[in-house]
Amino acid sequence: MQKITINFKDYLAEIYDKPQKIHESFKIFHNYSLFNSILAEIQLGKAEPINTYQGWIKLGRQVKKGSRAIELFLPVKYKIENEENEKFEQDFFKTVFIKKKYWFGLSQTDGEEFKINNLPNYNINQALENLQIKQIEFENIDGNCQGYAIPNQKKIAINPLSYSPFETLIHEAAHCLLHDKESKIVDNQLLDISTKEFEAETTAYLVCCSLGMFDNLEYSRGYISQWIKRSDIEEINFKRAFDCANKILQAGLIKNDIKSN
Repeated sequence: MQKITINFKDYLAEIYDKPQKIHESFKIFHNYSLFNSILAEIQLGKAEPINTYQGWIKLGRQVKKGSRAIELFLPVKYKIENEENEKFEQDFFKTVFIKKKYWFGLSQTDGEEFKINNLPNYNINQALENLQIKQIEFENIDGNCQGYAIPNQKKIAINPLSYSPFETLIHEAAHCLLHDKESKIVDNQLLDISTKEFEAETTAYLVCCSLGMFDNLEYSRGYISQWIKRSDIEEINFKRAFDCANKILQAGLIKNDIKSN
């Protein structure tokens, strides 16, 4: 099975200064991964519902003749074969991504009326509960401190006077998910402080943009623009930020609250 390389850095460079575009993508494609939602809009040129050929047929719509399918990445798990015929106590699996041209946009179809579902409401308390992160009382250890995290205990504290409390909360939650004792080791290397800050800030920026919370993001946008130009941040660090943002987003969506417009 051929492994497909996904360049998260290039995609972030393309969309980081377009917060409204990130939001429009997530509104429509929230059932897909954050990366695939952005990838879908880039290919379609707009945010609109997508489905497979057979999926549209089931909804009473026919894909227009000559329409070209868009590509998304699908994770595929496969068992690692034991080449030396040794006996292991458990099976080992590896996940790779394959690119498939399965999907068509709504504008590429004709047929029965289609109602677009609104983005479900987002509940940050639900997200923290699902992620098993506990918010504790802020202790004023530094007058300039916006918040802090205790990753190994999955605890966060936010300054009541924080300039941007929601963004700060997501930033600290990202530290809990990405930088506990095990997670902060990447490719057998301990992450340095600046790399950890990049991962957390990028995660927070992607989450805020996805939810349409654009206030006070100028610092984050400038911060990310500088890091994109640097060569010492590895592709894996960009991927970790996308994955973490997706995890935080999905944890807080109220799935039974979807309404059609």
